[in-house]
Amino acid sequence: MELLEVAKIGRTVGLKGALKLHNKSDFLSQFKKGAKFYLKDKTILEILSFNKATSQVVFKDFEDINLATTLVNKTIYQDKETTRKTCHLNKDEFFYFDIIGLKVVENNELLGVVDEILEIGGSDLFSIKTDESLVKQGFATSFYIPYLDNFVSEISLESSQILTKNAKAILEESWNLTL
Repeated sequence: MELLEVAKIGRTVGLKGALKLHNKSDFLSQFKKGAKFYLKDKTILEILSFNKATSQVVFKDFEDINLATTLVNKTIYQDKETTRKTCHLNKDEFFYFDIIGLKVVENNELLGVVDEILEIGGSDLFSIKTDESLVKQGFATSFYIPYLDNFVSEISLESSQILTKNAKAILEESWNLTL
């Protein structure tokens, strides 16, 4: 079972086990009564209550400040299958975990593979690990393309690729940085 990081547990709030929850996903709706999450050691945490306005959560069996304190600064995770079931996407939206690993192709040429997605000022930026054949030709080992219509023509999960336009020009202007 592959786990995805969804939130970090912050400080306690009050005496009844409430904790501040720092959401690291795009789906606040997944935090509801009865929802189950995992700690790194696979311990299961079940939500008893969640306040969306204050991002305060109370977990079952941790309804006391002393018990809740043991969860402070821990990260909670969700498995991919549950994420797919509970987090609904709109048309032309994708989960990050589905995008990472896709081949980046322009004019039938493999440019590389998405290895990370960065959120920059409300936009997404795909970090691309350049294909080895292009690196051997002297191109940068990695480059970035914005997730904008000017650069991304189509994302196809079925063919495991992202079709691009103007991305090769970005690669051509990218530099290898050695520190």
